[in-house]
Amino acid sequence: MGAGNVHQTVVDQKRFEPQRRSMVSKRSVVDEIDEDLLTCSVCLERYKNPQILPCYHSFCEQCLVKLKGPRDTIKCPNCRQLHYVSNMQQLSPSTIINSVIDIIKEHEIQRCHGTCHGCEENSSTNRCVDCAMDLCTTCTNAHRKMPVSQHHRIMNIEELKKAKLNDKSIVFPAVYCTSHQDKLIELYCEKCQIPICHLCLRSNHKGHTVIDLQGAADRFCKMASDHIQLLKAKQSEVKQSKISATKQSEESTKQHLHRKQQITKHSQETIEKLTKIIKQEENSHMTKLKTDYDKMNEEINRQIHQYETTEELLTSTITFINNLLQYSSAAQLMKTSKETTNQLETMMSLDTTWNDKNNSLPQFYPGDITLQGMLGTFQSMEVDSVSYSYQQTREPSHVINAPMKLEKTIEGTEPGMFDYPLGVRINTCGDIVVADHENKRVQIIDIYGTPKSQLQFTGYSKPVRPIDVAVSVDNTYFITDGIWEGNEGNNQVIVCNQYGKVIKCFGGKELQDPCGIAINHNNGIVYVVDNDAHCIRLYENTGFKYIKSVGSEGQGSCQFDYPYFIAINSKGCLIVSDAGNNRIQVLTSDGVFMFAFSGRPNDKFDWPNGVTTDKNDNIYVCDYSNHRVQMFNSKGEFITNIASGSDVLCYPTGIAITDDGKVVVTDCRHCVKIFT
Repeated sequence: MGAGNVHQTVVDQKRFEPQRRSMVSKRSVVDEIDEDLLTCSVCLERYKNPQILPCYHSFCEQCLVKLKGPRDTIKCPNCRQLHYVSNMQQLSPSTIINSVIDIIKEHEIQRCHGTCHGCEENSSTNRCVDCAMDLCTTCTNAHRKMPVSQHHRIMNIEELKKAKLNDKSIVFPAVYCTSHQDKLIELYCEKCQIPICHLCLRSNHKGHTVIDLQGAADRFCKMASDHIQLLKAKQSEVKQSKISATKQSEESTKQHLHRKQQITKHSQETIEKLTKIIKQEENSHMTKLKTDYDKMNEEINRQIHQYETTEELLTSTITFINNLLQYSSAAQLMKTSKETTNQLETMMSLDTTWNDKNNSLPQFYPGDITLQGMLGTFQSMEVDSVSYSYQQTREPSHVINAPMKLEKTIEGTEPGMFDYPLGVRINTCGDIVVADHENKRVQIIDIYGTPKSQLQFTGYSKPVRPIDVAVSVDNTYFITDGIWEGNEGNNQVIVCNQYGKVIKCFGGKELQDPCGIAINHNNGIVYVVDNDAHCIRLYENTGFKYIKSVGSEGQGSCQFDYPYFIAINSKGCLIVSDAGNNRIQVLTSDGVFMFAFSGRPNDKFDWPNGVTTDKNDNIYVCDYSNHRVQMFNSKGEFITNIASGSDVLCYPTGIAITDDGKVVVTDCRHCVKIFT
């Protein structure tokens, strides 16, 4: 039984908590189960060949066929998750639901009028316990004579009633071997984990460990019952969590309204303050302009008055001399000639020319107002007072895209500490998942650096030193186990749940050196970067079947030279660090080249490693040998340096973005750094 079937068994076991024996004996319980739990939510009828989606919801097979959309996708009607299902056979059947339906059908048959199941004419007088058939006297005799059924247990009605008091399971329908359909299953093969008949011991299960079927069932029932108790505890926990989350939602709504009011109020106050400052500067300019104007106008009026006086002198002088020349004798003229000459020379020396060189007001040149600082910042409640004080008192920045601030460094080799950490991801709980390479484990820590759990894997031919990790929507981990810095791995991908239980290992046949890994939740494909093969391998997310490879060795489009890590944006595009070619390549989800870009502003990448994207599809790149992390938009256009310099980052390798925009980077100084 696979991991998915085990999980579904536990889920279905919880759904059908009333014991099967109680179902047979109580009509009301059977009717309630049939109505509430055995109805497909699509066709609203009793399940027909129910199949289980990866989200653990069951539907009729024919209903799932109708729900299948473009590109072999199915959107679950219950939780709206999108699943990639290329073949219906890859889905697991809901065996528990089928078993309960069989029991109910048998119960319905028993509630009929006691008609013989053989001839369907006479009233039944006996029952074959092994075949679960009611028979009349004639059919009973024939049943006993048939070689196939001559050894079956046949009881009359009274014997059956007495037997049911001691063992109610005697009314359960018979179950036949899948390999030998005329033989009842009586044993259980522990190696293959399936029930078998005695004939199977001579064929497919020869040499296997085989135990009694009832003993296996009793052990399974105990295991399932123990899990049910644990699940009940989790049920109580999730109910309490839902209550807490609801309260948090209500509180968040209040906080949202309060923060909006804060921002609006502060914005209005800032606008008023800035308006006041600008108004004051306007008044200052107006005052200066008025002073300059009055001074200049006073000078102009003085000159106008001077010109008026000069004009009067000139007019009177011209009139006087004209009269003297017209009406005086020679003796009179010469008697006054000296004075007249002096008067004429004086008049000629008068300044009568207007000079406007210095009679202009100063020119006004509009200036650009640059706002310093910011309207405000958002700070989480956990930021310590020293950090908060620093941000409040530091000089305001004139650069919008300034480097981010180093908030926390997590280092060491104990739990919660690291030895050569590589890939990093954020799981669905918001925790940081780190491939702790030299410590041979995957570590899960919260955003404050507190260790929560660690996953280690044994039993493989070579030690498992994780390189990168991807997280699915149901918190399943996909871990690459390859070669890094001389440490040889098993060249595979390990799939496990959040508690470290291995579900599957795949890729061993194709992968030469798996490195980066990412999951496209839109099409259900897992992308694995094969470093030594210079390509990307594609696998199914659920069946883990190999699909194809993309790319080859080279320097052209969709060619790689030792690619390392991979990220997927909201549109499903692949962002690959093409380390040997010192560039980032962006491809479609099918592996078609879109564009490539390098470092900015004036230099190139030097062996780029980890890549990731944020909710706006901005791209973040660990520029390994340049000791920096750079940010680009979705088109590969440079935005800013998140952090740079070997004093801040030393050979950054893996990178991830939290939901609130913090940047988590693994550093070759055996630490994880968080920037905010």
